[in-house]
Amino acid sequence: MSFKTPLEEQCFEIARRALGTPVKIEHNRRIQIESALFPAVAAFKGPPAKEVDVIAADLIDQPKVTLLISCKEFSKRAEPAHVQEWAAVVRTMNEYSAGTVYLGLIVSPTGFTAGCEAWATSHNTALIPPLKGRNLVFSGEAVFRMLERALIALRRRALLKVDDLLAPPEFFDFVYSVVSDFEGHEEVAQEGRYLARPSGWISSFGEMYASLAGHVVEDLAAGTNGTTLWLSGGLGCRFAGARVEFGTGMQREAEPLRAPQCLKNIEGEPCTFDFVRSTVLGSRVTSAADFGDYLEFGLDERLNLSLHIAGFHLVSTESPIDQHRL
Repeated sequence: MSFKTPLEEQCFEIARRALGTPVKIEHNRRIQIESALFPAVAAFKGPPAKEVDVIAADLIDQPKVTLLISCKEFSKRAEPAHVQEWAAVVRTMNEYSAGTVYLGLIVSPTGFTAGCEAWATSHNTALIPPLKGRNLVFSGEAVFRMLERALIALRRRALLKVDDLLAPPEFFDFVYSVVSDFEGHEEVAQEGRYLARPSGWISSFGEMYASLAGHVVEDLAAGTNGTTLWLSGGLGCRFAGARVEFGTGMQREAEPLRAPQCLKNIEGEPCTFDFVRSTVLGSRVTSAADFGDYLEFGLDERLNLSLHIAGFHLVSTESPIDQHRL
């Protein structure tokens, strides 16, 4: 596998890790489009011929939905013409596809100018980093974390329900909602969002997941400052909003327990703590994602358990959804 830029290679590796499906990269894929300066830009015929570099990943098979990622490595922020051009490529792919639906995403670590939003929303093109936020400049590491978070969320969302993401501006809004709260989170991360126990060292999401993956759920608990997932091997993971503690040596009696608020299914139907606890006990951790205001664990590749400060939210990921409601 060859890559044109380090950005392209990093995005490819993140997509392969986050989506859990075959990911391919195509260089100089030939698409015929018109000038990217006018509204009607998509056509296979007529000059100029556009050669694009694209990272492609199939999200689901029924219906077949494929994500196309464009990596833009500029010395300054991407401009509306760049978003318009990629939107034209994706629209052309959809127009001439044989049943496949394509979603388009642009990664530009230097950010986007204000005029990009109109094109992105109208053509349902997702942007990373987010455009609407006050802070339009993020570190490269933060942009990669945004991409990974967005792809993990998209994978879950596509398995549950994808149809409503296909109409503008739903896909743009979905990705924005997942990554927009990075404003201010870099400062939190520098102070240590993840703490490994018993050492108390500042850690990372990747180290947390590597430590917990494959372990079996033994118990759940809710305290005054957050919720805790107890796992086999003496491991625990406590979510307290701005801080996540994980590892061994965590005390189960560290704070007074309380009755958590519990929800089930995508709609967030109220349920009892006993129901959530009895359903997840004995399940094995198979995935994880950090969405800022909650921490989500995939269990046995059939359940998603979210840890919120106030309680837990449990969703079945098996299809068809209406036959696997909890």
